[in-house]
Amino acid sequence: MTTLRSVIASLASRIRCAGIAYIVVQIVIWHSFYAADPWRLVAPALAVGWAVTVAARLQRRWPSTFLVCADSAVYAALALGAQECVPPSVRDDAYNWLFISMSGQIMVPVWYAPGALSAVLALISPAAYWVGVLLQPVTDIRKLTGSAIILIIIGLVHTIVRRQLYGRAAAADAALDEADQAASEQYVILSRNTERREHERLLHDTVLNTLTALARAGGNDVAQVVNRCRRDVALIAGALADPDELAAATGRPPGDLLREVRTVVDDMRARGLNVHVDMEADDMDTTGASAVPARVTTAISNAAREALSNVAAHAGTGEAWVQVRLTELAGNAKTPCRLQVIVSDRGAGFDLARVDEARLGIRRSIAERTADCGGQASIWSAPGQGSVVSMSWPAISRPGEPDRESLPW
Repeated sequence: MTTLRSVIASLASRIRCAGIAYIVVQIVIWHSFYAADPWRLVAPALAVGWAVTVAARLQRRWPSTFLVCADSAVYAALALGAQECVPPSVRDDAYNWLFISMSGQIMVPVWYAPGALSAVLALISPAAYWVGVLLQPVTDIRKLTGSAIILIIIGLVHTIVRRQLYGRAAAADAALDEADQAASEQYVILSRNTERREHERLLHDTVLNTLTALARAGGNDVAQVVNRCRRDVALIAGALADPDELAAATGRPPGDLLREVRTVVDDMRARGLNVHVDMEADDMDTTGASAVPARVTTAISNAAREALSNVAAHAGTGEAWVQVRLTELAGNAKTPCRLQVIVSDRGAGFDLARVDEARLGIRRSIAERTADCGGQASIWSAPGQGSVVSMSWPAISRPGEPDRESLPW
């Protein structure tokens, strides 16, 4: 509706400007009539001045109800009192400057006056023009009637078009509001589902894995299990806390990519896994790492934690490699860099085709978690050849197997 009103205001302003040009042309054509009595220029000069004022206002914003009423009053006064300023030979015709000004003015009250006032103001112009011409001594009734009917038809056409366009604009606004509300509701549902899935992943990555370790632990592993439980508690508390509050408590900014990865590596080393780290992003300035959103940093680092936990629990090896690649994407304002984290090992490996779909580690804690933040995860493994987990953000259009040729082993 706002767009439609703005377009109509611009169109009405142009019609007023055309009316101003027409008045000037008629004065030039009938210069002898106006030169004989310069006072006859007062009415067209007032019409031009008022038209300039209204046109300038319409260029900035649509008119208020007060301006609409004032505009109709000015032109009604001109129709009643400016007939003597129109050359007698064209006074009854529908192409004199006063009639053209009246016909161009009808558009404003019809489109911008509220409700029934619009119809009343639209009829004032034909009535005032009719009465003004009848007050003159020489009048052609047929021409006068035809001119008045033309003004009425112009008002009716504008009224019908206004009703149609305003009705469609209102319907479009209502449909847009409904779609926006539906999208907002869907966004809330999606956000809650994403949060719920992340809590489920955290339960799997911490509590479930720790309980599994407890079931397998011997009598001499009590201290190690206690330390692991403490780390799980800290991890869950950090995930449930507000990111800004957590950052203030730890003295580090939220979404610090390199620090998050190092924290994950330190935790896994404390569990006895020998992790080799290669961070190609170390050579970049801090703006490159800070370009990664905090939610992406959290998701990728937690997925890397789960990948390393799988190495420690299932690979049958005590050694793993973590590579972090952060490369700039030139000319991309939304995602100025590409992040890739690769976790690999030379352990027992497994057959991806035989992995039980009920297993949550790969499917939900790594693949879905990376996808939820706009990234992509790919996994390669084969029995006896180790495994490679690659997590990239943003997602690439054509995913493939991780590049094993660039691995450090």
